Amino acid sequence: MKVPSEGKSRLIDVLTRSSRKLLTIALLKRVLKASIGSCADSVYVIGGGLEVAQVCQQMGVNWLDSNSGDLNFDVSLGIAEINKTGNGTVYLPGDLPFVTPSDIDSVIKLSDNGNFAVFVSSESDGGTNCILFPNRTDLIPLLGFDSYRKHYDYAEDRGILFETIRPEGLLIDLDTPEDLRKCEEIENGFLKNIGIV
Repeated sequence: MKVPSEGKSRLIDVLTRSSRKLLTIALLKRVLKASIGSCADSVYVIGGGLEVAQVCQQMGVNWLDSNSGDLNFDVSLGIAEINKTGNGTVYLPGDLPFVTPSDIDSVIKLSDNGNFAVFVSSESDGGTNCILFPNRTDLIPLLGFDSYRKHYDYAEDRGILFETIRPEGLLIDLDTPEDLRKCEEIENGFLKNIGIV
């Protein structure tokens, strides 16, 4: 997670800084609520500073401090921590407005309870909206531009077993004004519902 006051910079032309901060926190809470309701054993959030740490404490999830500025390093840190428990890791970005527990459960189920990787692509930009990293896998996080193709190619080139799936609530992440318009079409009063008037 980024520090909430620095989040959603691509919405600078349509939302004020305070509204972008509120949106970042509201989206994180939606992702956490879905994660807590899923069959996942535990939930971790990496980074985001003290404000995110407080949200995690309020919602009863684990928080790992990291301010590296490198998303792939931070996700690797989380994977290493979760590997200690003997579990695989389901990576989710903190900006999935419509994710549900059953979306997350479908990823875990398809992985044969964490025995092989699962990829979910973003609907709009070639990104990766969910990855299940099996415990002690050779798969590494390659998040950023065109990350879905990078993960897919990396796994194929190394013979890493994986599946792909497209649960509806995992396809949309909220980054751009177009994403925001889509959210308003799907959920009438979307911004108002999360406290932004």
